[in-house]
Amino acid sequence: MTNEFLGFVGVSVLIVGVFFLLYNYFLNRHFSFAKIKSQQEIVFPLRLQAYERMALFLERIKPENMFTRLNFVDLSISDLQSAVISDVKNELNHNIAQQIYIEPATWDKIVLAANSTASDLNQSIISHQGIGESKEIVLHILKNQDLNCRNNINSALETLKIEIQKYF
Repeated sequence: MTNEFLGFVGVSVLIVGVFFLLYNYFLNRHFSFAKIKSQQEIVFPLRLQAYERMALFLERIKPENMFTRLNFVDLSISDLQSAVISDVKNELNHNIAQQIYIEPATWDKIVLAANSTASDLNQSIISHQGIGESKEIVLHILKNQDLNCRNNINSALETLKIEIQKYF
């Protein structure tokens, strides 16, 4: 009788243990699925917004768009240099938090595009100082399509487009 009782208790403990393990497995799986779904509902809109903002940033730092925003007519050449560099840096600093949602390689391309834009425009302004006032310098820069920053901006935009298609 004791052996039967011990056998019955052993089987009962085994059944309860298996039931407990299965219950915990499915419960944890359900909660992790709900957690992932909740994170996706929060993160995807933020990530999409980050891509939109960075695409807008890259469009804003294109020389033709930047010079239409800046009032460069009454600026001295040194003020023009300062305005161009500060505009690019301010735009980048305004969007710096977006790097959380963007792949590091893509963010590096965006920073490269910003830095090359500031550098290329600064070098163009310096090299064309003899032309005349800031208006003539800006017109000459806009006519000159061989700035390296244009390629960097377009490359970063293309990378953004490819990356966003991976997620959406």
